Amino acid sequence: MGEEKASGAAAARANASARAKVLGWARRTVDLVPTGWLITGAGAVLLATTAAFGGLATVPVAPAPELAAGEVYTGSDLEVTVLGVELRDDQGNSAIYPDPDSGEKVLVVTVDVTNRFEKPRSASGGEFDEGSVGAIRVGGLEDDPLLSYAEDGGTATTLQPDVPVRLLLAWRVGTDDFHDGDAVTLTLPASTHRVGDSLLRGTDLWEDPHVGATMTTTVEQVSAP
Repeated sequence: MGEEKASGAAAARANASARAKVLGWARRTVDLVPTGWLITGAGAVLLATTAAFGGLATVPVAPAPELAAGEVYTGSDLEVTVLGVELRDDQGNSAIYPDPDSGEKVLVVTVDVTNRFEKPRSASGGEFDEGSVGAIRVGGLEDDPLLSYAEDGGTATTLQPDVPVRLLLAWRVGTDDFHDGDAVTLTLPASTHRVGDSLLRGTDLWEDPHVGATMTTTVEQVSAP
């Protein structure tokens, strides 16, 4: 019995000595490895582990909402209601002069807009305001629209705070580009507001323009109240 205990104690001492040697070797080896290698190795282990569980998770991006004509859209500190899209042979109160001899027409989007920002801002937008009414687009047209007041045809320039206004967004189009009854898709802008610094200190900026909502409607005469 005593011999068995002595044998077990000796085996335990031998195992402890072996573990100590291995740990000592591991510490010396780690000290010789550059820190960058350790970080890279840790990253490789992390990626390998992540891959084993299906890869890095991505945050789903919610699709832009789909609206109907007449629904109110809120984005870029504006309230916008698209009343309809129509095709005209003449200028009307739009800011476009079509050439009837070449078959040109005017595609007009009628919108009600209210500026919900505390200061006046440009209707058409521009370099410092990439999310204003002028950023509304019709599928198939890349040019910026020309904006006018629906009431008198004057050029729309400024949106006053909390003052609703009806605007006409107009594009010159070819004779076969659009027809009455066609379905067209509109995109309404969203953007991020910030106050500029440095050379633009104190300037209100609307940046990072993107699609805030989409709409599919039909080209037909607009019967706006």
